[in-house]
Amino acid sequence: MRKVLAALVVTAVAVVLLASYDTKPPAEFNPNSALRRPTQRTPPVAKTPAPRPHPPGTLTGKGPLITTPFSSIQVQAWVLDGKLIDVKTLSLTGSDAHTNALNARAEPILRREALEAGRAKVDAVSGATYTSEAWEGSLIAAVEAASVD
Repeated sequence: MRKVLAALVVTAVAVVLLASYDTKPPAEFNPNSALRRPTQRTPPVAKTPAPRPHPPGTLTGKGPLITTPFSSIQVQAWVLDGKLIDVKTLSLTGSDAHTNALNARAEPILRREALEAGRAKVDAVSGATYTSEAWEGSLIAAVEAASVD
C-alpha cells in the first residue's frame, strides 16, 4: 500500500512540474532557419528564371490550379517535338511559413528534374510529397494541353 501511495505522489508531483514548465521562444531568430520570421505576413514568391525565347514550333499549355491541404499550385509548360523544354510555376502558395519553406525548396528541384528528363514525370521531393504530387499533376496536364494545341 505504501508503494502505491508513494508512486501516486511521485506521479502527481511530476505531472504538476511538467504542466507548470514555462517554455519560451528563442531569444534570437536563427538566420539559417528555413522558416520565415513570424512577423512576415506575405508568402514568399517562387523565383523562376526569366523567360527565355522558345524556338519556332514550341507549343505551350497551362495546367490546372491544384489544391492540396497545404498549398495551391499551377504550372505552365513549353513542349517542342513532344519534349518538355521549359516549365514555369505560375502559382505556388502555402498555408504557413513551414509549407512556404518546403515549397521554396521543392519547386526548383522539381523544375530541374522535369527539364533534365524532358518529360512531366518527376520523383517526389522528400518532405514535400503533397507539393511534388500537385506540381507534377499540374505539369502533366500542362504538357497534355500543349500537345493538343
